[in-house]
Amino acid sequence: MLPRLCRSSLLLLALLPAGCRVGPDYEPPDLSPRTEAPWRAPDNAVIRGERAELSRWWERLGSAELSTLAERLVNENLSLAEARQRVITARARAGLVEADRWPEVSSAAGYIRAGTGDQSLNFQGPPRGREVDVTSVSVSAAWEIDLWGRVARAVEAAEADVDVAIEDFRAASVSLLAELALAFVAVQTLHARLEVAARSVALQRETRRLAESRLEAGSGTRLDVDQATRELDTTRASVPELKRQLALAENRVALLLGERPSDGLVIAGDTLTLPDAIDIGLPADLLSRRPDVRRSERTLAGAVARIGVAEGERYPRLSLSGTLALRTQDLGNLGSGLDAWSYSAGPSLVVPLFTGGRIDQGVAISESEAEVARLRLERTLLEAIAEVENAAAGVVRSRERLEILASAAAAAERARELARELHEAGTRSLLQVIDAERAEVASVDALLVARQSAFERTIELYRALGGGWPEDAANLPRPDLPEESTTP
Repeated sequence: MLPRLCRSSLLLLALLPAGCRVGPDYEPPDLSPRTEAPWRAPDNAVIRGERAELSRWWERLGSAELSTLAERLVNENLSLAEARQRVITARARAGLVEADRWPEVSSAAGYIRAGTGDQSLNFQGPPRGREVDVTSVSVSAAWEIDLWGRVARAVEAAEADVDVAIEDFRAASVSLLAELALAFVAVQTLHARLEVAARSVALQRETRRLAESRLEAGSGTRLDVDQATRELDTTRASVPELKRQLALAENRVALLLGERPSDGLVIAGDTLTLPDAIDIGLPADLLSRRPDVRRSERTLAGAVARIGVAEGERYPRLSLSGTLALRTQDLGNLGSGLDAWSYSAGPSLVVPLFTGGRIDQGVAISESEAEVARLRLERTLLEAIAEVENAAAGVVRSRERLEILASAAAAAERARELARELHEAGTRSLLQVIDAERAEVASVDALLVARQSAFERTIELYRALGGGWPEDAANLPRPDLPEESTTP
């Protein structure tokens, strides 16, 4: 009888429909109307419309130390470690959904010693006055046949969730690497500003000494000494604030590397260079480059798949289940053949007849969520395009400002040297020398700040383009799941 049952089950499976999936099949939306127009940012010597490799853009800043810190961040940053774990979680959850496609088989074994007294009234145990040993072994199986593809749609949605987690990891990588570069540039700039302040303090001390010497000789005035002292103290007063900002920037680097703040984490005086040109590609490149845009597209794919999951609730569910068991008082009968076994097997069909509109509302919710995801994708793409436009404009204008301030700083240095020469020749007053020194200090400091701003605008453009994450996500870990035990 048991072989006949197996043949019947196989015949039933052969008659089941294959490849049927409820709900709409996902097709990526056409976003060409949003991307077909060219960039508003001008195509010039700095910003070019050519496509470039952006995964290691920080190397274009010319700092070997920054490249080393970037490698450390990828391996040691705690936020990235959290994002990796979320990828593992998403993959494990997808595995749970995938498991619903397959039969569930379990086994059980047990031993019971039962007895009944001579005067006991017992309808289930052994006869009066007897004790028996009962050994049981059983195997059970259950399988819900995915007739309409409801489980297949759930698997699609779970796989989209994995992609979303991967894009979250990539987005975190883009953001954190940009933050590291910004903090590194700030550290280097603040060291340079402190060096300028130190040179200015030394120069202004010499000017004050000269004013005091002239006052003692009778050829100078107290006003010259007080003016020189004021300029010196003003420059010295800027040093504590610069040191405070330097500590904040160094601590930021330490946090990004996943460690406590410490001295010497960033080496001062490292050379940084601005890229001669930045290739930004086409607006359509953001669809494949920006992690947030890619994430929104994968979210939409998952939402469309969940429409099928909701639609699947309308249709009947067919399940196969069976149990094969042996219960015997003699342990030796366990291998005595089919006559010692009992079994039960057969299909069950559940058909939804009345749900009070629950299924219809579930479908409506899924369809609405898919439309929200589509609108969010369009909005994210537009925001990404605007960010690139803004960052590109910032790069161009910051370069223009940097050139102007470089010319002003060079002129201020020449003016200071000339004022000192004329003063030593007796044709200019000491106040003019002090004014020239103050102007030079302000010009050089403004130049350093403008250079920092030019680096920041460049980093923001690379971040807006989606640069920083590895092209291949295979290095992201997969869940190390233990094998399911087959023993009871």
